[in-house]
Amino acid sequence: MNIFKNAVLLLSLFLSANPIFGQSQHQLEIVASFESERPGNIAVSEKGRIFITMSDPSVSKYAVKEILPNGTIQDFPDTVWTAKPKQNSVKGISRTIGIQVSKDILWVLDIGDNSTVPKQSPKLIGWNINTKNLHQVFTIPDAVLHPSSFLQDFVIDEKHQAAVIADMSLGGMIYPAVPAFIIIDLKTGYSHRIFENHPSFQAKDEDLVINGRPLSHMYPDGKIVKPRYPLNPIAIDAKMEWVYFGALGGEKIYRISTKSLADENLNDDILTKKIEYYSEKPKSDGFKIDSKGQIFVTDVENSAIGISTPKGYSILVQDKSLISWPDGISIGSDDYLYFTSNQLQNKPWWNNGKDESKPPYYVLRFKMK
Repeated sequence: MNIFKNAVLLLSLFLSANPIFGQSQHQLEIVASFESERPGNIAVSEKGRIFITMSDPSVSKYAVKEILPNGTIQDFPDTVWTAKPKQNSVKGISRTIGIQVSKDILWVLDIGDNSTVPKQSPKLIGWNINTKNLHQVFTIPDAVLHPSSFLQDFVIDEKHQAAVIADMSLGGMIYPAVPAFIIIDLKTGYSHRIFENHPSFQAKDEDLVINGRPLSHMYPDGKIVKPRYPLNPIAIDAKMEWVYFGALGGEKIYRISTKSLADENLNDDILTKKIEYYSEKPKSDGFKIDSKGQIFVTDVENSAIGISTPKGYSILVQDKSLISWPDGISIGSDDYLYFTSNQLQNKPWWNNGKDESKPPYYVLRFKMK
């Protein structure tokens, strides 16, 4: 696994020799490559430390890793907390996707596992990135979940000391969609569920198509389902004033003020009136917002990273070879945009039981300026 070393030179030679793949106004760089493990989401600290989650627990024994400047990839914070929990203990991570750095705390969202005995509830875990000491664990209770809950991305609102989690739910795959926000008060641990099945969380009623193939799942009885993917990407601005969100299978970005979300005296009827349309977007699994209000978006259907503003959407980077299901995204203080490319669409669940994955999988970056 090579980090940065020779990446720019090798990629430049590749693109010049293969112009069909070089469809970008920015220079892509390979940060890390993986022959079997699939990187899920990514978080870059203020000082440039790179953390990733591994999205497939059947392949990755340890769920969270740090990519060091010298190219080494190590488990973080250790091999106990990032392995699956042992029976009758919550210490560990069952499955994870979402990851964020807030100041010196690395937050990881454990999706949980209903198949274990006893079951493992979802939880939000924080570690100090400097000491590797456990900062806090917030277990998410059944009262704010749904039987089909599938917790995805989240944001940390430092101003109001809250976590806002996108519960995508397994809509379109197993159960009817019931997407919602789950909000955790980081001061008290109190959590509650809001906006269940709000229209802004819903996907368009159309297939998600990559390289001409719709994502679809074949059940044992031969029935084929083409899922519609609701709420997933979520981001917060640098001033902690707005939370932006949208459906993976949708083409609109909405926002709501953090002040409104933090006010527990406001019920859903009042809160829903405070949701605003912000901009168009492609079908996307993740996005991040910069200080100018520009939202950088993973464009899963077009093997691209784009930018959404109230004026419209445009592609910044497109590469049919390196970018295959761009997933998590993070903006570094070095003006680089970092993202993962993990070929999710080629896994059997999304491809009628066939595994058409072609490693390696990547962590990539490009200079935004």
